[in-house]
Amino acid sequence: MMSWKTRRWDLYAPYYDKLIGFEHLRRRSLDLARLQPGERLLVDGCGTGLDLPLIRSGIEVDAVDLSPGMVEQARRKSAAARIQVMDAQQLTFPDATFDCVLLHLIVAIVPEPLRCLREAGRVLKPGGRIMLFDKYFHGPGQPRLIRRLLNPLMKFLVTDLNLRTLDLAAQAGFEIVHEEPAMLNGMFRIARLEKV
Repeated sequence: MMSWKTRRWDLYAPYYDKLIGFEHLRRRSLDLARLQPGERLLVDGCGTGLDLPLIRSGIEVDAVDLSPGMVEQARRKSAAARIQVMDAQQLTFPDATFDCVLLHLIVAIVPEPLRCLREAGRVLKPGGRIMLFDKYFHGPGQPRLIRRLLNPLMKFLVTDLNLRTLDLAAQAGFEIVHEEPAMLNGMFRIARLEKV
C-alpha cells in the first residue's frame, strides 16, 4: 500500500501548477548550471515538469518522480525528455551518468534527504554539478520559533522547513561553490554543489 508521503503527491498533481511556479527562480538555477549542448541532465523529483520547458534545446534530459500523477503531468510538458516513475532515493541509473542534476524542491520532501543527495552524487559524472533550489535552514543556532511551530504540520502536508540541507550536502561529499537567497527572506535558496 502506498504511504501518505507518496500518495499525497498524486492528489496534489492536478493543482500543483496553479499553486507552485517559481519560474524566475527555476530559470536562475538553470542559468547557474551553465548547461552546454550535448550534456546530459537529470531532473530529479521533477514533479509536474515545471522545469522542462525552461531547459534549452541541445541538452539530453531525463526526468524522474516517485508520483505517477506528477509524471503524467510532466509528460504533457515535454516530448523530448525521457520521463519515468523512479525514487530519488534509489535511482536506477548507472554511476556517473549525468553532467548535471537538478534538485528543485525535492530534498526537503523526501523521507531520507541525505540518501537523495548521495544518490544524486552517485549518478553524477566527475566534475559534474548539482543545482539545488529548495527551502532550508541555513543559519547558526535554531530556526525561528514560528518555523519550529509550523514544521510538524508542514512536514505532514508538504515539506520540512528546517532541514539543514547544506550540512547534508557536505556529508554527501559536495562542496557548495555558490549559494544565494531566493525568496521569503532567504527561506528558499539556490545553491550550486560540486563533488569534492
